[in-house]
Amino acid sequence: MEKAPHVAELQYSQEYGRLELVLPHGTKISQLAKLREDLFTNLVGRLPRGCGACISGESFLIRERLENVLRIDLDTMRVLEGH
Repeated sequence: MEKAPHVAELQYSQEYGRLELVLPHGTKISQLAKLREDLFTNLVGRLPRGCGACISGESFLIRERLENVLRIDLDTMRVLEGH
């Protein structure tokens, strides 16, 4: 399998009241610390949410993407190559 790009994903679901930060496999704590500097001051406010950086009453989850990932096209039920 091809190595996934070193990109974090910040996701928000209004339906579930959940904010989630997904880090690529192998992320170092120093990289997370650097991201944390901007997380609530700049990044969370860019999501379509009612209250900028406030997460009162919402779940916040930080997780690392697992190293072995299959991407599946749900229309054809085929595994996508290269990821």
